[in-house]
Amino acid sequence: MKLILWAIILIGLFVGVASKFTNLYGNKSSIDQIIKTLKSPAMISLFGKMPAGPYTTADVFASEMTVFMAIVTAIMNYYFVIRNTRGEEENGILEMIQAHSVGRLSNLSATLLESFILNFGIGLVYALGLEFANLNGTDTNGNFLLGLGLGACGFMFTSIAAVISQLTDNARTATILSYIVFGLMYLLRMITDVTKPSYTWYVPMGWVEKFSTYKDNNWLPVFLMLLLSIFLILIAFTLNGHRDIGSGLIATKPERKEASVLLRGPFSLLWRLNRLNILVWFFGVMILGASYGSVFNTIGDIVKTNPMFKQLLDTKAINAANILIIKQFLSILMIVFAVLALIPGISLINYLKTGENKGYLEIIHSTSTSRLKLYASTILLATITSLLIFLAGNYGLYASGNAVMKQHLVWYIFMRGFWGYTPPIMIFLGISTCLVGWLPKLITLNYGYLIAAFFVQYFGKLLKLPDWLNKLTPFGYITKVPVKNFDPTTFWWQLSIAVILIIIGYLGYRRRDLIIN
Repeated sequence: MKLILWAIILIGLFVGVASKFTNLYGNKSSIDQIIKTLKSPAMISLFGKMPAGPYTTADVFASEMTVFMAIVTAIMNYYFVIRNTRGEEENGILEMIQAHSVGRLSNLSATLLESFILNFGIGLVYALGLEFANLNGTDTNGNFLLGLGLGACGFMFTSIAAVISQLTDNARTATILSYIVFGLMYLLRMITDVTKPSYTWYVPMGWVEKFSTYKDNNWLPVFLMLLLSIFLILIAFTLNGHRDIGSGLIATKPERKEASVLLRGPFSLLWRLNRLNILVWFFGVMILGASYGSVFNTIGDIVKTNPMFKQLLDTKAINAANILIIKQFLSILMIVFAVLALIPGISLINYLKTGENKGYLEIIHSTSTSRLKLYASTILLATITSLLIFLAGNYGLYASGNAVMKQHLVWYIFMRGFWGYTPPIMIFLGISTCLVGWLPKLITLNYGYLIAAFFVQYFGKLLKLPDWLNKLTPFGYITKVPVKNFDPTTFWWQLSIAVILIIIGYLGYRRRDLIIN
């Protein structure tokens, strides 16, 4: 069911957007307008570098969707591969299977085969969907290149996750390391796209941009992805054959025999269990912020974009215009960092259900610790985690931006974004608490809603989505922060809704049955 659900969502997203593009960018004037936006350094860092013109509707679609779909595909493959390999070893399922006459490499082989069928099956439907969407400027070669190329990209991330799952001895560490690899590739892709596009060839994440879909229709990146995948799969098989079940080549560090004096309650316990994950997210988002900040001097220099401004405006006016461009870029980045900050926070709240399923919380439930204390400790740690990670991203932007910008960026600009997006973050955490309390079997819906909200905010203007769609997410009520100051009225009523949701979530959590193994 999860495979089918992921496939339906990805296909619906990709083909649905394609069917809408002819109406959005079906004439030359609308294409010229959006191309100016996509060619700006800010958009290049997000979507990749545009090929040379002239441009058609299909070129705009390929430019906007390729990198985004590659990111979503990576997330899908990481989830399934780690869950079906290292996750099944942790749960003891694999040990039961291999107690029968099943080959040592059968589980890994089955996972890779399933992933291959899933990725290229979805990619084939992408291609057929583009054929029927009939975008201006498409051709059959380009349609199948983009569809199967995204399938090859997904399978490449499958092979990366397969190797890392053999190196580690638990699913959590495998997930963290996999996303670290993904994050490094994304950062390198972004930096090379803005500074030296030819260097993007050295970054596997950047190969999707080199398809040059509907221009050169270059199949070389697809073959490179397949070659890299085969190489990594051979490594994964070799590693799998040289380790015991339940173990990894990178062993978990043995814990201390006696608990620390700080380990005195559920809050400190949850921190102890999740501190590595939290710290990785904290510094990872800060580094991502610093990477985006490092290109502020390129993004905010309007003289490089249009030298005529130097003749029309004085230095003070040019500096003010540069700062305004940076603020516009920050308004886009804020939604990115808010979503990233919510992922570990939602994961912590979901632990109230996943921890029960695995029996990890049984010992806590058997003590005098009340449900209120466990619930409050979890919500408190999740809130602190999300807000601190969001703040870390802002600080990375601030510190790195000031290191390269001639004119100083004041910290207050970034704090506008922080305070403006704090209530929506809290509302998403509140929704998660309601799901845990009242609908625990549907807790993964919070991730689905978060992804949908991100898509609407991230692509809303490019796809000319209706304004009412923005209002279906908490982010839709934030008006261009930090270009403008955050609205105190919106701040307080959204924060009030978040508190009410958390209380409602507790009422459900207090009355529902716990899962005790």
